[in-house]
Amino acid sequence: MRVYIIALLIVIVGAHIAMWTSDMPRDLALKLTLINAAGWAVVLIPVCGVARWAAHHRVKNDDQDDA
Repeated sequence: MRVYIIALLIVIVGAHIAMWTSDMPRDLALKLTLINAAGWAVVLIPVCGVARWAAHHRVKNDDQDDA
């Protein structure tokens, strides 16, 4: 799973580098970068929160099953 996340981050960073080094106007590149960052934050922050919540409850349930 970590390999996929690392690969995704490399692709995202590579795309931003390509965008910033292209002939696109800097103000447009900045706007697109900020929109992209906000979009990923809206997706990834809840996903990470739910994953941590699920892991916590999984460990909690495993401890109750052992008792």
